Amino acid sequence: MALPGNAPGLKTLLASGMVILLVPFSVTAATDKVQQIGGVIIPQAFSQALQDGMSIPLFIHLEGSTGTQDDQRIGNAFIWLDNGVLRVRQIQLEENDNNATVSEQTRKQLTALANEAFSKDLNISLTDDARLQLSLRQLLLQLVVKKEALGTVLRSRSEDIGQSSVNTLSSTLNYNLGVYNNQMRNGGNNTSSYLSLNNVTALREHHVVLDGSLYGIGSGNQDSDVYKAMYERDFAGHRFAGGMLDTWNLQSLGPMTAVSAGKIYGASWGNQASSTVFDNTQSATPVVAFLPAAGEVHLTRDGRLMSVQNFAMGNHEVDTRGLPYGIYDVDVEVIVNGRVVSKRTQRVNKLFSRGRGAGAPLAWQFWGGSFHMDRWSESGKKTLPAKDSWLAGASASG
Repeated sequence: MALPGNAPGLKTLLASGMVILLVPFSVTAATDKVQQIGGVIIPQAFSQALQDGMSIPLFIHLEGSTGTQDDQRIGNAFIWLDNGVLRVRQIQLEENDNNATVSEQTRKQLTALANEAFSKDLNISLTDDARLQLSLRQLLLQLVVKKEALGTVLRSRSEDIGQSSVNTLSSTLNYNLGVYNNQMRNGGNNTSSYLSLNNVTALREHHVVLDGSLYGIGSGNQDSDVYKAMYERDFAGHRFAGGMLDTWNLQSLGPMTAVSAGKIYGASWGNQASSTVFDNTQSATPVVAFLPAAGEVHLTRDGRLMSVQNFAMGNHEVDTRGLPYGIYDVDVEVIVNGRVVSKRTQRVNKLFSRGRGAGAPLAWQFWGGSFHMDRWSESGKKTLPAKDSWLAGASASG
């Protein structure tokens, strides 16, 4: 059937209708590509990146603090978009001696997070005193904590010196030479001399120690003796020694008064080692200060300033190495932006000790071997022959 004469107008109307019908569909398709999370519009490209997952920094923030200048980075968080829901896949914490730390309970909650979903406000509640808060605009994650959720940054009481920095053979030789002359009234004289040698040859953590002496050098009564020929390995806080030892190298936790003069062929193993250095110059009872922001800690005693130290936000143990030994009270003042925010009295307990110091683990050694006793006299009357006997024991000190 042919169209009437006004067919061009009808065609125009139909074409306009098509435009009217197509435009709403195109707008709907564009709207589907835009996503909104926590009040933030997420473009398609960024949404795809979130679906693939991304790593963002994790900062600790004290609740009630204004601004983020005192926030400290404590790790990284891996987040991803799962069917329109943001989740935390994993959190990795970083250790830094200068940064604030969290309590053990909060730490366990953080490390246990796996595919945990954020709320509509982009936060995750961990405990009553800690929560995670995500900022999509800044692409960072804050651990917002109260004072109760903070741990204490304590100073290490021991340090492992680690592997040797020299990978080649090295050696040291210590010697002591003595010569003396004795003039007698009848005109006679007597000259004698001795030379003591101590040699240590090392390859990384492996040591060979030789110790001996020469007597009467250049005279007809020249003699020599070896006191120690020992292999030793001291590493990671444990020490092994074997060979011809003296009583101190067999065990060094206390004197062995029951062993008389002689040579010991044996071995020793324990944690009384030189590879771990213990610091006994700190107070046995830690002096701790809480700083709501970066500032200073002043220690005063009887009105006299003894120490000034700078710390970041958090609970920090104050360095007491430079304080005098003894048991006494000090005033601990926390100063932030030139204003005293807290003042407490705490006790310093520094006892002079050459040992491992307070808080050190139990020291132990297992030892044993064969003991060769030289010929000896009993009360200067009866001479007993040389003999061999066996030794075995364990020592502990704490």
